[in-house]
Amino acid sequence: MIQTILFDLSEVLIAGLFGIEKPLARQLGISEHQVIEAFGGARLHDLCRGEISEDRYLEQIIAERDWKISPDAIKRIIRANFHRPVRDMDALVARLATRYELVLLSDHAAEWIAYIRSIHSVLDYFPRQFFSYELTQTKREPAMFQIVLDAIQRNPSQCLFIDDTEANVATARALGIDGIVFTSVEQLRKTLIAQGVW
Repeated sequence: MIQTILFDLSEVLIAGLFGIEKPLARQLGISEHQVIEAFGGARLHDLCRGEISEDRYLEQIIAERDWKISPDAIKRIIRANFHRPVRDMDALVARLATRYELVLLSDHAAEWIAYIRSIHSVLDYFPRQFFSYELTQTKREPAMFQIVLDAIQRNPSQCLFIDDTEANVATARALGIDGIVFTSVEQLRKTLIAQGVW
């Protein structure tokens, strides 16, 4: 029986990096695909594991791509994007919080989480919050899920994991944690109903 629901943060509860490509592409005169490509990969993994700072991350991208923009200008765009909640997720989370233990499990940078906490009250529904920069692991690594299971003292069968990235859900499933790949609030609600969780 499900007792704990593990939620991803970016692109499930609020906007993450997806969306910054539009203003940055316009400002830099390049394609949105080029922006997305620049921000991903091993460097983002290092940032989320707490191995490099946000400043270093942005400085490396700017130098490598020869962009004519300051790190502070990119920071402003990133933080503006974080203000966008995923529509109707607040209400869904509020309802689930009356029946289940809710846990936040997110691959994120320390600087970004500090800002997100200052602007989004939805995080208050999650008494336990686990971030990749603190655990030095990301959700592509099974060890991160095991650390969380041990910390919350749950068996995998007692947990449900919701994430927008199929690979992360697959990692959780390999450990025995059932998962839902998030695509929309309505899709999630229908899936929870079908599984008897709603």
